[in-house]
Amino acid sequence: MKTRALLLAGLLCAQPGHAENPKREFWTWIDANGVTHFSDKPVTGARKIELTGVEPPSGAATAVPAPVAAEARPDAATVAGYRSIEIWQPAQDETFFGADATVNVRMRTEPELVDGHRLYLYLDGKLLPGGQDSLEYTLGPPLERGLHSLTALIMDAQGKELIRSKPRVFNVRQPTVNPPAAVGPAVKPPPKPTPKANPSRG
Repeated sequence: MKTRALLLAGLLCAQPGHAENPKREFWTWIDANGVTHFSDKPVTGARKIELTGVEPPSGAATAVPAPVAAEARPDAATVAGYRSIEIWQPAQDETFFGADATVNVRMRTEPELVDGHRLYLYLDGKLLPGGQDSLEYTLGPPLERGLHSLTALIMDAQGKELIRSKPRVFNVRQPTVNPPAAVGPAVKPPPKPTPKANPSRG
């Protein structure tokens, strides 16, 4: 009887899925030589044995599923895939008059700015204060006379430049200080000098 129980326990341990289905069916028979056999498959002349709640021997290894690796999150720059950044206002080579003139700057990106990325606006190579992350900015007054260049760029959270716009150039001119009468058709040429008479001649 002890030998029979050991054989059954060994057979149970060798059966996959026993933990999921503790009720197993086995068959036993005695051959012509008087040897007792056990199997989980029916054979001719075998007797069925039902075993319920049989626990595997202590110390049996339990299969532990391998941890599933966390899906790597792509970098924000890859997600964004910036195709363009453009300064669309002011117009290229647009002219503004007067020291008290204001220049409204407007930008656009494709796609939109990703969270964690920063947008910077430069005027003549100098970073403009307070212009980060905003697609609109107002320059002046005052504005110095002459040509000016605007450039916008996007950086990631580590300070790496991702994309840069083409420069946008505009001009600031001062109004003329000459009175209207001193320019154009109203200006008259100076009178020609007239020769003076010679007093030595009588």
